[in-house]
Amino acid sequence: MHWNPGIRPFPGGFLRWVSRAILLGGLPSALAQALLTGPSPTYMAISFGVGAVCAVVLWGSYELLSPWIQAHPPDLDPGWAAILSLCKWMLVYAVLVAILLVTSYRVLHLPLSAFFVVVMGLLLSSLVVSVRSTTAQVALARTLEQSRARANLVALKSQLSPHTLFNALNAAASLVSKSPRDAERAIEHLSLLLRRILEALERETWTLGEEVDLIRHLLELEKIRFGARLSFSLGLPEACREQPIPPLLLLPLVENSLKHGFRRKVGPCSLHLAVEPTLIRLVDDGVGRQPGAPEGIGLRTVRQRLEAIGGRLQWPEVDSGCTVELSLCP
Repeated sequence: MHWNPGIRPFPGGFLRWVSRAILLGGLPSALAQALLTGPSPTYMAISFGVGAVCAVVLWGSYELLSPWIQAHPPDLDPGWAAILSLCKWMLVYAVLVAILLVTSYRVLHLPLSAFFVVVMGLLLSSLVVSVRSTTAQVALARTLEQSRARANLVALKSQLSPHTLFNALNAAASLVSKSPRDAERAIEHLSLLLRRILEALERETWTLGEEVDLIRHLLELEKIRFGARLSFSLGLPEACREQPIPPLLLLPLVENSLKHGFRRKVGPCSLHLAVEPTLIRLVDDGVGRQPGAPEGIGLRTVRQRLEAIGGRLQWPEVDSGCTVELSLCP
């Protein structure tokens, strides 16, 4: 299940939240009672208390249950996810309203005219909940937008770092006298890599085929540095080439294998990418990854971007090397 990270229970602290809930629920109810029956201190006090209780109960329930209300299967259509969340809240709302009305009538023995105030409290509480839900959605949209921008910047920095570029350029320069053809091919791959990355930064989505082509250029460049030590295979079925994904989603994972998996390894290094309609698997035979090891900002950003489209990133336990799996929404 996936839930909305934009919801934060009791914004601004619990005591501040309680004060706001009491005022937002109580004052309008007291004013409505004064307009209905005149400025009677007794009835206004009762109305204030009823409105405040309604606001605290309904708004507080929404805050506490928001993770469950907003939870939905990651591959569920956004429209159906919204309907599911609405149905959950309607169920909670109906139960709470029934409890409040029964309590008001049977326990507090309020007259029937006082039910107008209860209804006012319920309406005001619903308005507050709607504002909170909308605020959460806006906050989530902004978070995803910031995550997308940060992902692009992280990918750009990781792939265009001076270390990577200088190694590639130095390797190409060393081949000029020994093997001009290899030097020319290295420069071609570097040029294509830069062009692809700059293109990716301007797009919201592109295809798996374009992503794998970019990875191929990077790995061909790295072979200049690793030489015969590095081997790789990129298994992309023709039927999957046009599948849309966020740009630069896989590139940080390949860079992670090159930097952390192969840097300290002695001997041959191999990297294999396998693509299925809803699953992408990247396997390397590097030094491996400790179970539960923290993810850096690049890997966290990949996870966030993947979850934003209903996918999931996992690190299966393997005997040697490292494997990462990306589950895509069908």
